[in-house]
Amino acid sequence: MDYFKSFGINIGEGKHHEESIYGVALLYNLLHTQIGEYLSPYKLTIGKLNVLVTIRHRGGDQGISQVDISKHLIVTPANMTRLLDKLEKEGHVQRSAQPGDRRVNLIRTTEQADKLLDDLWPGYIQLLEKLTIGVPKENQKSLSGMLMDWIGELTKG
Repeated sequence: MDYFKSFGINIGEGKHHEESIYGVALLYNLLHTQIGEYLSPYKLTIGKLNVLVTIRHRGGDQGISQVDISKHLIVTPANMTRLLDKLEKEGHVQRSAQPGDRRVNLIRTTEQADKLLDDLWPGYIQLLEKLTIGVPKENQKSLSGMLMDWIGELTKG
C-alpha cells in the first residue's frame, strides 16, 4: 500500500477503476524493468524478443510477412521496419521475397537468433515463474482470466 502512496495513489477510497489502471501500469513497469535486465546481457530488448519469438513460432521455416508480424504484435509498419532493420543488421533475421509476389518480404530467424533464443529461453521461463512467486496458482489463473476478459472488452471492434 505504501508503494501506491509514494505515487500519490490512495487505495481504498472507492476509486477501483483508478486503482486497477494504476496497479496494472505499475506492475507493467516493474515487470518490464526486471525482464529488460534479464535480456540485457543477450543484447535484446523486450520488443526484439517479441519479434523474434513471433517470427520463429508463427513463421517457422516458411517465414512470416512483415505485415503479419505487425498485426500480431500491434506495431505500426514503420516501427516494425525499423525494428527489423536493427535485427537484420545484428544478424538475427533475414528477409527474402515471397515466391510469386516480390512486393512481400518473408522474414525468418537466422541460426544465430535460434541459438540465442534456445540459450535464453530456460532462464526467461524461470524468471517469469520467479516474478509470480507469492501469488498462489489459483489467483494467477483468476488474474489471467480477468485480464483476458478486460483485453477482450477493450479490443472489441
